[in-house]
Amino acid sequence: MSPAKINLTLRVTGLRPDGFHEIESLVALVTLHDSITVVRRADGKQVLQCDDPRLPCDERNLALRAAAELAKECGVTGGFELVLQKRIPMGAGLGGGSSNAATTLLLLDELWGLHLSRERLTQIGARVGSDVPLFLNGAVSIIRGRGEEVEPVEVPLAGCVLLLMPDLHSATADVYRAWDSLAVHPPRTELSEVLTRVHQPAEFSRVLFNDLEEAALQVQPELGRLAGELRRILACPVHMTGSGAAFFCVLERTEARKAADDIRAAGLAVRVEQVDFVASKGRATQ
Repeated sequence: MSPAKINLTLRVTGLRPDGFHEIESLVALVTLHDSITVVRRADGKQVLQCDDPRLPCDERNLALRAAAELAKECGVTGGFELVLQKRIPMGAGLGGGSSNAATTLLLLDELWGLHLSRERLTQIGARVGSDVPLFLNGAVSIIRGRGEEVEPVEVPLAGCVLLLMPDLHSATADVYRAWDSLAVHPPRTELSEVLTRVHQPAEFSRVLFNDLEEAALQVQPELGRLAGELRRILACPVHMTGSGAAFFCVLERTEARKAADDIRAAGLAVRVEQVDFVASKGRATQ
């Protein structure tokens, strides 16, 4: 299983000397997932096959880049074939590519008999992408820095998640540039306070936030119009994950089913899925 993530909170704290933005984010893994399997190849080739033709299956793909980093780190030359079945949409802020990279590291670590520590895999993952370390640690984490600093948090998240996924792609770099130009950055609830609300979905949802949302809606007006429609239809807070383009609600199960029905009845061009938070005890690699 290669799970998606949602940013329950996302605070941008400033610009780093290396040009990246410093963030602090409470992130949870959810049960929407891609599936990846791996087998050895006797011919030494390293191949990725994917059922989504829009996804590149060459060195641009984070899964193959992760494999290359692991092979370089450990001096491995063995061939393999990865088969990727996609369910997480691309460019949605759900971390699908980073999750695929992390799962690839776990699968190849097992296939090649490397038995690397989670800490060492995390270091390798950080060289592939800022979000990759997140998927190698706990089901709920606080991430800082560019996203590579991961602090697992043992909290039981109540309720479920309604994912709202339009067929729109959000360009992260463009969204951060738009954030730089915003005149006002509103004060946000401290994470310590947010974490006291995790047992009540309604209370919890009211204190969630995303500093990038205003910028993302400026970059892509169509996304802004969709957000307005979702908030008009639903009687609960609607949040954006990452730099977009997906939204989510944290709800009790019965409320989530009704909200999903309301969105479908409205005929909005958005994929709706009710999913769970990944159990805090961990996740499978396949």
